[in-house]
Amino acid sequence: MIRPARALVAVALVLAVIAVPGSPASAFEAEGRQDRWHANGQRAEAYAVPARRRVTYSVTTRGRITASMEVFRRHAQETFDDPRGWRAGGVRFRRVRRGGNFTLVLAAAGTLPSFSSSCSVQWSCRVGRYVVINQLRWTRASPAWNAAGRSRRDYRHLVVNHETGHWLGLGHASCRRGGGRAPVMMQQSKGTGGCRFNPWPLPGEAAAVRRR
Repeated sequence: MIRPARALVAVALVLAVIAVPGSPASAFEAEGRQDRWHANGQRAEAYAVPARRRVTYSVTTRGRITASMEVFRRHAQETFDDPRGWRAGGVRFRRVRRGGNFTLVLAAAGTLPSFSSSCSVQWSCRVGRYVVINQLRWTRASPAWNAAGRSRRDYRHLVVNHETGHWLGLGHASCRRGGGRAPVMMQQSKGTGGCRFNPWPLPGEAAAVRRR
């Protein structure tokens, strides 16, 4: 029969081994998990997907820009780094001073048609290597998004993820299940048809990018 004192010592030794940095258990935790914090202070744990594709991008403007470019650059990189975003599709993004694989543009609304006749002054757009974010939408979000009570910060995640998703090769999607999360490739700026607004790729969308 194991005495209580000896049992407590044995438990303490097991816990100490698990907690030792570099032990198999702690190495597994450190390798796979990223701890993040939501805006409400709650911890969100996400497991990083190994980068299968590394892309570079530069940032520029077109037209008269009144929004903070510092905020734009920082928020875009936060969107790209977030494990809920295209990192879940195995894509790692790094900003460079010039060139890169694509160009992220903050553009005055009236300049959107200068990228393509298919681009509207009302919305953001992607044309060739240009991922174009409409300053009007960046600063005000969209009527449908605002009516749903969603935050401007989440809208910014949405629009960067959506237009970058086009650059990654994805087309528009629709919501198949009423009440479920809308695909990030749905045109949520115009509404969701009864699904829940969602600024992040669904697992199927991330998987589609991994397969490319």
